[in-house]
Amino acid sequence: MRSVLIIGKNGQVSTYLQAELKDYYSMLVAGRELIDLSKTDQIQNALTALQPSLIINPAAYTAVDLAENEPELAFRINRDAVAEIADYSKANNVPLIHFSTDYVFAGDADQPYTETDSPAPTGVYGQSKLAGELALLQSGAPALILRTSWVYSNQGKNFYNTMLALAESRNELSVVADQIGAPTYAGSIASVCKSLLDVISQQRTIEPSQLGVYHFSCGGQTSWAEFARALFAANKVDTMTVNSIPSSEYPTPAKRPAYSVLDNSKLQSVFNLSLPDWRDGLASCVAQTSEMRNSEQSEQA
Repeated sequence: MRSVLIIGKNGQVSTYLQAELKDYYSMLVAGRELIDLSKTDQIQNALTALQPSLIINPAAYTAVDLAENEPELAFRINRDAVAEIADYSKANNVPLIHFSTDYVFAGDADQPYTETDSPAPTGVYGQSKLAGELALLQSGAPALILRTSWVYSNQGKNFYNTMLALAESRNELSVVADQIGAPTYAGSIASVCKSLLDVISQQRTIEPSQLGVYHFSCGGQTSWAEFARALFAANKVDTMTVNSIPSSEYPTPAKRPAYSVLDNSKLQSVFNLSLPDWRDGLASCVAQTSEMRNSEQSEQA
C-alpha cells in the first residue's frame, strides 16, 4: 500500500498503531492540524489532499460523562465526521478501518454480545458511536468496524495509569465490582490490527464477504475491582487494598453498561485472528511499562 492514514495522533490506539506499523507501512498520521473531526466541512478536502490508500480511524469523542452535556459535539465527531470519511472511502474505493465501542450495548446481557445482537446504548457517547456505525454501514464504503472495550495502556489518561498514580499516595481504594467487561490493552489492539492490515494489503482490498462489524477486544472477562487488583499485583504494588463497591456508590453522569463482554469469534472465523486474553494483555503492558521505566532511568543516569 502506498500510504496508510491514521486519523488522530496522540490517542492510545493511535500511538500504539504508529509504533506497530512504522517499520512495515508508509504512514500518514493526521492530528487535528490536518484533520479536525469537529470541522466536518473540511474533512473531504483534507483527505483529498492526503490521498491515502487505506484509512484507520481510532479517533473519537470519548469523554463519556462530558458527552451528556455536549451531545451536539459528540454526534458531530462520532457520527457526522465518520459519515464524511465514509463518503470519501466510498467515492475513492479506499479501504477504511473504523473503531467503535462496547457502549453501543445496554449492558443487560448475561453472555458475551455478538455482532448480531441489537445495540441499545444508554448514554450519549454510545448513541453517537452507534450513529457513526450506521452512517458508515449505510454509505456502502469498503469498511471494517472494530468494536473494542475497556481500552487502557501505560500512556495517556486511562484506568491503568490512574490506578498506578493513586498508588503513589494511597494504600486503599474503592473500585466498582458490578461492571463486567474485558480490559483491552492498546498494544494488543495495534498488534492484531497490523495482522489485519497485512491481510487487506495482500488482498489489495477488503473482500465483500469481510465487510461489516467485528468485535475486537481481549478475551475473558473481569470486573473493574478485579482488574485493579490484577494490575497492582502485576506491577508488584503490594501495599494497596482494593475494596469492592457497587456502581450505586460511585455515581456518574453517564450510565455504564453493567455487562459489556464481547464475543470475538467472528474475527477468528473470518480473518483467523484474535486478541489475547486480558491477563496476557496486562502482562504485555506491564512488561512495556518496566522497559519504559528502565529506559528513563538509564537516560537520567
